[in-house]
Amino acid sequence: MKRNIQALMNQDYDLLVIGGGINGAACVWDATLRGLKVALLERNDFGGATSSNSSKIAHSGLRYLQHADFKRMRESIRERNLLLERAPHLVDSQPYLLPIYGHGIKGRETMAIYIKTFDLFSPDRRWFKDPARRIPNSYMISKEEVLKIAPEIDTQNLTGGAVWSEGQMHNTERLLLSYIRSAVEQGASVANYTEVTDFLQSGNSITGVEAKDRLTGETFTIKAKAVVNASGPQIVKTLNLSGKPSIGRQVHASKAFTLLTRPLTTEHALTFPIKPMYEDKQAIVDKKSSLTFAIPWRGYSMIGSLHLACDDDPAKVTITEEEIQTYIDLINDGYPAARLTREDVRHILWGIVPADESGSAAPKKHYQILDHAKEDQLEGLVSVVGVKYTTARDVAQKAIDIVCKKLKKLSACTTHKVPLWGGDIEFLDKFKQQAIQSESKRLSEAVTLHLVNTYGSKYPLVLSYLDENPEWADVIPDSTVLKVEVIHAMRDELAEKLTDVVFRRTDLASLEYPGEKALRVCAELMAQELGWSESRIQSEMEEVEKAYIVIPNDKKPSPLLYRQENYVVQADV
Repeated sequence: MKRNIQALMNQDYDLLVIGGGINGAACVWDATLRGLKVALLERNDFGGATSSNSSKIAHSGLRYLQHADFKRMRESIRERNLLLERAPHLVDSQPYLLPIYGHGIKGRETMAIYIKTFDLFSPDRRWFKDPARRIPNSYMISKEEVLKIAPEIDTQNLTGGAVWSEGQMHNTERLLLSYIRSAVEQGASVANYTEVTDFLQSGNSITGVEAKDRLTGETFTIKAKAVVNASGPQIVKTLNLSGKPSIGRQVHASKAFTLLTRPLTTEHALTFPIKPMYEDKQAIVDKKSSLTFAIPWRGYSMIGSLHLACDDDPAKVTITEEEIQTYIDLINDGYPAARLTREDVRHILWGIVPADESGSAAPKKHYQILDHAKEDQLEGLVSVVGVKYTTARDVAQKAIDIVCKKLKKLSACTTHKVPLWGGDIEFLDKFKQQAIQSESKRLSEAVTLHLVNTYGSKYPLVLSYLDENPEWADVIPDSTVLKVEVIHAMRDELAEKLTDVVFRRTDLASLEYPGEKALRVCAELMAQELGWSESRIQSEMEEVEKAYIVIPNDKKPSPLLYRQENYVVQADV
């Protein structure tokens, strides 16, 4: 996978996709499999905003039962199962525990019916040939069993608990890249750090875009018969390039954030109530509280997500210290045993998501696909407003159906049948054991498992660079990440900056700050490859540091700015 701006300029495309988040990536993959000539442009790095800053849940749709929304629940179940099938190395199942108090409409008896109904709607969760992919049955447990799992919860009126499983994504960034790499292998052209600055128009038809290479400053045009706008938080800004004042008014923003903290639970994700930040007007039952989850993740807890109202302009959106503390207080109120402090927060994942209405904290429940020929009499432009990472494939299928109809190139979607890049694995546990045995002479078991969990069936491609330099088999300090992964990220995955490598190509910065020593090793590898000066190395390392709100004293203390793309908030640490 190479970044070739010149090649983009010299071709006419059937489809150009704007936005390299999960929805844009899924659209590119779908369209490419249907035989379309496709290009993808992303203004920053692939998955650099909301798509990588999630709570990593491949949702099953259990919560939709409270709305009697069986269609959407089945959608989620199907898409979760497809992720397990097509990318088994990146998605696993995670058990959840909901303690039950009392009886009646929110009690043990009602919950038993609730999860039984849920299982009846998801029989395909156990149809996998590979046992490692199968999702267990949901079940009820006694009060005593609940306390064995979560001994510090409130015991007053506790009558038992419900256990079910959600999908858990090991690495959302790698999953997104798997969509893009799958598309590139089928002929798609992609470029990060390339911003669309205007639409090309002929009458009332979009015929392509003007774009700017943000690395070189070069401007150029790309011709395309159709354009899909999947630019996430930038969707309205992108739509406004058309010059039509009415376009995009239906799209509003909310912000969601997830805390990464010291571990609150080890095996089961613990579910507990917090004071609701918005009213769920569509719920059949008024619960007078919202549920939040403390999810075990790589030895930490991922707690989220909290949704807050925000400005529709992403440039004005921030996360404040007051909001962080508000969430900590809500968690401690709902689960007093947590006893979280500000110092317990290791990292914050946050992003801008679609809202129900302007100024609302309530996240939008249903995706939108806007055909602007119908909405604004502007032919050739389709916008995708996705609401969940899990269902991006399904939303992309529907969007590309519209594009194919416009292009009169009708062909069926096949993304539900084809493994994603790295997902060509029949039996996951057997594959892992074979990899451990195959690499035993040069890599530890932990490192080999890390490679399989990151690259799946494609991990030998990463290791092939060791033929050039065996020293790249060394691990980066305090990690299981190999130096060769940095080389692979630059040469094969369009990593242009240190943040690209440590946040979105490898696991190095997925938890708390990886340490100055690790960053220095990565930066020097990139410097050798890309010709960076010492001052460039320093600025790249500082950019990584600024993505963290807390750096432990034993690694590198610093007052920091917490950033997501160009959104900045002062963090007093």
